[in-house]
Amino acid sequence: MSSSVRFAKVCPTCGRTLQIPVELLGKDVCCHGCGAGFRAIASDESVKSGMGEGIDQKVDRLIQAADRQLEQLTPVN
Repeated sequence: MSSSVRFAKVCPTCGRTLQIPVELLGKDVCCHGCGAGFRAIASDESVKSGMGEGIDQKVDRLIQAADRQLEQLTPVN
């Protein structure tokens, strides 16, 4: 199993929550539950806050947010 950074996305057809690798942001994906195809975008809020950004900038923002969350989980020695 890959250890890539992922984001949660709800399938617009069946409502199943999927964990999608950030490498697929902006690309067409298929739900593993129902097989429906849809565009992999982070969330409506992410899209609104990222208006005018290219996909690279959106991916960078998502990776930075994931890094901040990981730092909070990592115990300080």
